[in-house]
Formats: sequence, C-alpha cells, structure tokens
Amino acid sequence: MKGKERSKFLTDKLKDLASNLVTDPEKLKAFADRWRGGFRQYSFYNMLLIAFQRADATICAGFNQWRKHNRSVNKGEAALWILAPGFFKTKPKDEDEDEDEQQEKTVSYFFSVPVFDISQTSGEELKIGNSMISGNGDLSLDDVSSKFDYPLEVSNCLGDGSTDGHKIRVSNRQNKAQMVATYFHELSHIMLDHSNGRGDNLSRQVKELEAEATSFLVCSCLGIDNQGAASYIGGWHGSSEKIDKSAIKILGTAEKILRVVKPEFFERSKKEAC
Repeated sequence: MKGKERSKFLTDKLKDLASNLVTDPEKLKAFADRWRGGFRQYSFYNMLLIAFQRADATICAGFNQWRKHNRSVNKGEAALWILAPGFFKTKPKDEDEDEDEQQEKTVSYFFSVPVFDISQTSGEELKIGNSMISGNGDLSLDDVSSKFDYPLEVSNCLGDGSTDGHKIRVSNRQNKAQMVATYFHELSHIMLDHSNGRGDNLSRQVKELEAEATSFLVCSCLGIDNQGAASYIGGWHGSSEKIDKSAIKILGTAEKILRVVKPEFFERSKKEAC
C-alpha cells in the first residue's frame, strides 16, 4: 500500500474507529489513559490509528526523532502509519479576472507518515508517562472557566447546568469535580454548535450524547472519573450508526478543549519522545 492509497485507507478506517469508540465508555476511558500515558503530542485521531495498528503501543515518534533521543529503530521493525496535514496554495483560473486580481487559496490535505513505538527501538532510557496529573479533579471551576470567553454563573438549581450558547450556568454542588464536569458538558454544547442553529437537524438525544461523550473524554484525560457520564454513554453502546457523523466531531472538540485547559500536555518535552 503506497502514498494516496494508504492515506485514504487510514482516513476511512479512522471514521469506523471513532464511531465505535465514542459509544463505549470503557474504550473512551482506556483511550484517555493512553493519552495521559505518553501520547499527548499526537492528535486523538492519530492515537486511534496507532492503537489500531499496535494495541500495546505506549510512546511513538518518527525515525529521526528517536535518534535525537539517542535511540534507534530496531532492524526489521514495521512502521506504524499516522496522518499529517499538508498545505499548498493555488490560484483559480478565471478568464474574466486579471492575474493580479485572482485570489490565492490554501488547500489542505492529509498524507501518511511513519512512526515507531518505543518497544521497536533501542538506546538510552526514557521517562515514560505523565506525572503532572494526580488525584480526582485537580482543576477548580474558576481555573477552567477563566480560560474560555463564556461568562460563568453558579446558582442553586435542581439541574446540574445549562447554557444558552453565550453563558454557562453550573449548579452549586458539594462535589466540586462534578461542577467541573458539568461545565465541560455545557461548554461542549457550545463548541459543538448546538446552540446557534447549526445543530437544529440533530435530535436532543444525539446532542446530549455528543456533549456528554466530549465532557467524559476531557474529564478522563484530566483525572476526573465521571461515572454518571459513563452510564449515559453506555446506554448507546452498539448504536454507533446513530452518531456516525458525530464521532470525529466529538474527538476534535475534546482535543480543542484540552489544548486550552492544559496546553502543556501537547508540548514537546526534552525528556519525552513524543
């Protein structure tokens, strides 16, 4: 399999993997644990592709990146393939416009890139894993809400939270981690475009699943164990066809939130290979 053929296969496979993942809370939790355990530099999409090709992979990097960490890929090892974005600029041909007036457009595409798991390499020892997370819910609601441009209102209500697309309301609870999880749920509604009319073609059930699955994944990555969300998502197990178009959106939204809340998780460290 070469070039464009491999890229198309990976893209098509990604849709299936994502659909099966977001309807299964156990898989979502395991997925989050992998992210916390060393895959922070890679997008959620590429983490799925890596896990599909090598279930026991822990930390992956390209051939030259391993060399920078004084490790080399073992002879005969088969590469794991992920997708990387590429861009090129083009000018549309319009006979009615002068050449100087033609608008230059940026076209994006994806191409396959080889990486190798640490178990496929030899050399100096590396620190594996993420030591920056400890406990259950190490972020306060104020910490989280201050990073987003949506006013927060804390009140005493029966419902856990709500949003009108501009403001987020969270009910006061004794369990502060629950309040943070609720905030992520309502924030997900906004970032998934549920409140601005774009989600009018979705049922309320699908909207709630999208928001809850996104919140559950974010919380799991941050060390918050949201069993209520797991139970809700679990009710959709085996029904991935109902949210086929939601899966990629859920993963993308979760990653956007995490890049704001904990951007350091996606930054390269001198002591980590990826």
